[in-house]
Amino acid sequence: MNDMILTKMREGDWEAVVRLMREEYGPTAGAEQKEESKSMPFRERFDTVRVTPQKVAESVVEENGRFSGITFEGERYKPSRRFLKGLAQRMKVSLSVFELFSPLEVVRRAAERAPDLPLRLTLDRQDHQALGLIEDKGVPIPAGNIEIVMKDDNRLQEFDYHDGVISGRFDLGEAWDVPNDSKYGVHVLTEVPVDGMGTPDATLATWRQVCSNGAVAEAPLFRTKMEVKDSSGDHFRRLLTSFSNPRGVEMLHTRLIAANETKASVDEVHQVEAFVRHQVRDARHQMLLCERLQEVADNPCVRYGVTDLGAIGERRRALLPTGASVADVMNFVSELNTHHGTVLKNTNAANALLGEFYAKNYDLEEMYPHAQPASGYYLRGIDLGEKARG
Repeated sequence: MNDMILTKMREGDWEAVVRLMREEYGPTAGAEQKEESKSMPFRERFDTVRVTPQKVAESVVEENGRFSGITFEGERYKPSRRFLKGLAQRMKVSLSVFELFSPLEVVRRAAERAPDLPLRLTLDRQDHQALGLIEDKGVPIPAGNIEIVMKDDNRLQEFDYHDGVISGRFDLGEAWDVPNDSKYGVHVLTEVPVDGMGTPDATLATWRQVCSNGAVAEAPLFRTKMEVKDSSGDHFRRLLTSFSNPRGVEMLHTRLIAANETKASVDEVHQVEAFVRHQVRDARHQMLLCERLQEVADNPCVRYGVTDLGAIGERRRALLPTGASVADVMNFVSELNTHHGTVLKNTNAANALLGEFYAKNYDLEEMYPHAQPASGYYLRGIDLGEKARG
């Protein structure tokens, strides 16, 4: 066995032991085969069933006052948040109702209000999960058709499924050189719910080529709703192929240049610090990342004589410059999200933060110019207990 692994065992550092063993031996062939055998084709994985509130009420499994499952055709499915959200929408109440009443009582009240209301429920037969519960109107695109359309597109860079949504990231074939930084490509993240809860949409994203960092501009200005007219996938294919958001693309280019030419304010650094503290699971990782962020920003705590940036009033924070550019703090977030996303509770939170940066004027724009070149990487050398992606 690797001497380093033995040393870490003696020290009781089991997190390091697991990481080193993964690097030394990798996953077993048997584990890979088992994982592969679990995967079902999308055309078989998702099933749509027509139900009524009364039928849902009769199918609920409650354990210790909690909604633990729902049964269909003898199989039990876990209620997802999408299912509960759909049920709450049908009742026209807030999701918090499930904290006030037992789930069975909520479902029974829904059944009493409209016992025969035609509903449609999507079941994930691989994960045994009940997804969106919606009114039985229209016909959503079958998941298998979504997969075919996306994977047939030669611009596809990444394909994924998570929590009821299929996503694909596509290269739009545009790129810019941003002075003092890197070449950036323009991608679009297309998301399609498999259960018909919500409409498909396309959101612009940047791709920083020097370090392969991706950043989705999660803001309304950069998002386009896609109104799909049929369930065959043909109309969706045409929409995807012809997608363009020239105003959004131009805006992204402008904001990237301005981000590199503008010093980040103390408040903008504080926002990233707050993101790290809220979204990074491990306290030690939080500390390491916040220390690195302070270094990137040229130690604003030392400059302004405080131990915590939060001790400075919010209005004053927005007026004080740091030694970093806005691009530096944004690249810090995108690198963490792209290459170390496993340490985050929710990677979508990073895209939401970056979207806020892209969509508004920076605090010190046209006030404090920044001329130093951006770094290629910001997180190198930090041990986050996992193997970096990308």
